[in-house]
Amino acid sequence: MTQGSSRAASFPGARAKTFAPDWSRILFITLMLLPAFAALGLFMYYPIEETFRLSLNKASGLGDAEYVGLQNYRQLFANEEFIAGLLNVLLWAFWSVVIQIPLAFFVAFSLTNYKNKVTRPLRAIYYLANILPSAITAMIGSLVFGNTNGVISSLARNLNITWLMKVDFLGDMRLAFMTVFIVGTWTYSGFYIVYLMARMEQIPTEIREAAHLDGADGWLYARTIVLPMVWYPLRIIAVLCVVGSMKVFDLPFLMTRGGPADATKTLGIILYNRGFRDAQYGLAAAVGVVIFALSLVFTILQFSLQRRGGEIE
Repeated sequence: MTQGSSRAASFPGARAKTFAPDWSRILFITLMLLPAFAALGLFMYYPIEETFRLSLNKASGLGDAEYVGLQNYRQLFANEEFIAGLLNVLLWAFWSVVIQIPLAFFVAFSLTNYKNKVTRPLRAIYYLANILPSAITAMIGSLVFGNTNGVISSLARNLNITWLMKVDFLGDMRLAFMTVFIVGTWTYSGFYIVYLMARMEQIPTEIREAAHLDGADGWLYARTIVLPMVWYPLRIIAVLCVVGSMKVFDLPFLMTRGGPADATKTLGIILYNRGFRDAQYGLAAAVGVVIFALSLVFTILQFSLQRRGGEIE
């Protein structure tokens, strides 16, 4: 006889406790969760399911839809415009990870480690572009890089810089993509900077003082102490960069309409043109499914690589 059973036997009045489910509490929790599940189903899962269904049909919004199977997808991947848009979003994702993440880390560490009277207003300035409407951001970008009345072209005329006067940042297909990407970097990096700063400011003072005593100051401190401690937030930012690149639409559309010669065309612009301009809802839905699939694949891939690299902090 075990110790627990002998102890229970020594008390004749003792009875084994039974845990009956509290059905009133379960019912209350269920009723409270039903509106949330209903909202998710109505505004998230149903549109996803409807997009998949519509992508297998030929629909124009007038009359009944005609089931065509995978014909929309075959038509997309045989279209040069779609291939250009796909390559552009992949290229946007690559440069976002290569440029925006190191830039955000550099600025965040500088503002956190070297505090003075200037750094505090700089935080608001860096984040300002992130809260501005896309239309205003695109207008500012067009005002700076415009060919005729742009800030750069006006300065080139005033300073008589001939070669710079001839540069068409938004009209040259070799420069248009990186020009729009520069505006996008200014727009999106503010959130990454604030996010990293919040994590860096959580580093305990004891660690900073110990690193200082060991001679790890400045960028040596950034490389040996700060970078490992913000490694997981950097991974999250990488996921946001890649997924956001798959869906990028506003800045390329507002600044160049996807031109010149599809140089800045993205999958979002193609979806808009097919659905709202050409009324080819089946093709537009197929583009939406491709965007969803790419976002899902890259997200799963990045998180799986994180787990292989170590436990999530």
